[in-house]
Formats: sequence, C-alpha cells, structure tokens
Amino acid sequence: MSLDQEDNSELEASFNQFITELNKSPVSKAGALEMEQLFFSAMRVKPEHTDQPNNTSSAHSNDAEILHGMQKLLNAKQGFILKEVPEKAARWASFMALSAAGILFITVGFVLITTPASPEFEIATIFYFNEFDGFTVMDMFALVIIFVGIFFFIRAFTQRKK
Repeated sequence: MSLDQEDNSELEASFNQFITELNKSPVSKAGALEMEQLFFSAMRVKPEHTDQPNNTSSAHSNDAEILHGMQKLLNAKQGFILKEVPEKAARWASFMALSAAGILFITVGFVLITTPASPEFEIATIFYFNEFDGFTVMDMFALVIIFVGIFFFIRAFTQRKK
C-alpha cells in the first residue's frame, strides 16, 4: 500500500485517535473481532494509484507487518477488560460465600444429629426405633439444616457457570 506523506500522516493521526478511544473504553471480544475483520478487509483492498511501481514487494511486506502488529494489538485488547473486574470479583465472592455457607450448614446439621443431647433439648420424639432411641424434632431440624446447606452448595456452582 503506497500512500503519499499527507495521506500517511492523516492515517497515522486517525489510528492514534482510534487507539486513544480504545484505551478509554474497552471493547468486547465480539466487537474486537468485528473490528479485526473490517481492518483486514480494508488492508486487502489494492490501492488505485501507486507512486513507485518497482517497490511493490516492499509495500506488500509493510502491509504484512502492519497486519501482524494489528493482530498483536487486537489479541492484547481481547483478553482483559477492566470494567469486568468488579463483576468477576463479585461472582467469585458470591461463589465462595455460598459454598462456605453450604459446607457450614451441612456440618452443623450432621453435628446436631450425631452428638447426644439432653431430652429437654430434643423436645419430642416423633418416631421410636426402640424404647430408648427414635427420630426427634431436633433430628428433623438438623435434616432441614442439611438440606439448606446442600441447596447453598449447589446454588454456588450453578451461579458460577452463568
């Protein structure tokens, strides 16, 4: 691509303005891919006039270098968007809180079932296994706590995939 000095400086100024705007507001991955396709299609267009017909191979190599440099720039811009950091941190914190609460509830539920308690604390026996042991109201509360813990734990992983 051969441009005269005036066109080249205009193109360079426009490109610098484009880079400045990209730094101000991040571009989504889809937007960057669309811009990349537009850029590559524009670079493949042959110029209508050539100033130096003998220098076409060097112009072609310059085009390849520009394309390679633009590819590096677009790849660098696609990976990390600063505006997404708080959202990702909030999702990670939510995942950690829900999974920790789930594990805590499950543990407390099993502790309530396995540790012996005084008859006053067990409130009433709903179903007797034998004359000394049975299913009590405290066991029912412990099972509800375990199910809530399982719900929190599963919810943490399902929110993580969204």
